[in-house]
Order: sequence, then structure tokens, then C-alpha cells
Amino acid sequence: MGAWGSGPFENDGAGDLIASVGHGDFTFESVEWAFEDDYLEVDGGQIAVALLELVLIVRADRKRDPAARDLDLDSFTSTLTSERLTWLIEMVERTIASTDSELFELWDEQGPEELAAWRVPVVDGLEDLRVLSVQ
Repeated sequence: MGAWGSGPFENDGAGDLIASVGHGDFTFESVEWAFEDDYLEVDGGQIAVALLELVLIVRADRKRDPAARDLDLDSFTSTLTSERLTWLIEMVERTIASTDSELFELWDEQGPEELAAWRVPVVDGLEDLRVLSVQ
């Protein structure tokens, strides 16, 4: 049984990402497999949302979620080029789209309140990332 929650780190894809960052072996290339198809599977969506949150922690001084509290994010931060931020914006946009995103579909099936509980914070974070990416 997998982890399932509306928070950015309350799922299996994010857990794997956190482990990779924690071990110091995260690279953007190591997650590209999750974004290769036109239809974005659940893992890709979960990874995109978790990456968004990590970027906001290091770039927007966002309060750390308990799942990321003890992470050393220095090596992760060094990977954040303007090209990577642009790529991440595109991946998060794909994730919250109502078409071609399994994660969106799964939340939509839960009902409008649950969909909003998951989607609204992601949309807000995406707007923050857009501001950061032009600075």
C-alpha cells in the first residue's frame, strides 16, 4: 500500500525523491524518466510537486515540511539553474492540468474539496516559482 496525502511529501514519489536528496545522489537526470511520456503518470506528478516544494524551501525561504526538515539541501541547490526552474514550471503545469495527468485525475476522482486541498497549494507554489524564475 502506498502513501497518499495532499501534502507535497505525503506520497511514495516524493519519499523516493527525499531519500535521493538525503543521500546526496539526486540529479535532475535521475528523474527525467518520470516525465518522458505525453501522459504524466502519478510518479512524475508527485516528483514535480515535491521538487517544487524543495525549490521554494531553498529559494523562497519557505518553512520546511517535517519530511524535509533534516535534509542538507546544499548540493540540491547547486543544481537549480534557470533552465531547470523553467523545466520544473512546465512539469508542474503538466501535473495540475486536467488532461494528461494521472495525479490530477486521481485527485479529481476524490471530489472537489479533496482536489482543491491538493491543487490550490500547488498552484500557489507555482506562482511563487514563476516570480523566482524571473529574478
